[in-house]
Amino acid sequence: MRRSGRLQTFLLTRRWRRDPVLLEGLFLSPRPHSLLGWWFRGPHPNGRTRFAHGIVARASGAVIGVHIVVRQRDGSAHCHVAVHERAWWGKGVVVEARTRLFEHFFAHGITRFGATIDARNAPSIFNYRQLGFRVIGNATTYDHDPLTGRGRPAVELELRREDWLARPPGRSL
Repeated sequence: MRRSGRLQTFLLTRRWRRDPVLLEGLFLSPRPHSLLGWWFRGPHPNGRTRFAHGIVARASGAVIGVHIVVRQRDGSAHCHVAVHERAWWGKGVVVEARTRLFEHFFAHGITRFGATIDARNAPSIFNYRQLGFRVIGNATTYDHDPLTGRGRPAVELELRREDWLARPPGRSL
């Protein structure tokens, strides 16, 4: 993984603005965004409370996705991930990248990670459960589903530091 600043993150994610599958996975409108619109709507790492890390393929060194962490004042954090290279989907990249990031952030003061994901995204739910996240509730998003015009069904999950530290060393839960 490679840490990215605002401009680097914009450059790495600019192609997402025309990918409806990735946009919907991030609870954004699947309609294409202009470059200027993406500058304001896309990820905004600031190096203090919002961080972006490029997910790098070991063999080629190419960035295949981005992981974003947003720290809250209460010691918790939210995380988002998107792998834009479809060839890497289903290969364990998300779990491997998050395992490394959780090790780092839990060692540096984060007490819990929360996530809100589309309830229809079974692979994402599986990845979160594999990492030890627990379902803590259901929600409806503020972003409207373009087909129904209503908020999207979502699942809220959390992973606490004590649960992460209690897992067998060197592996996810």
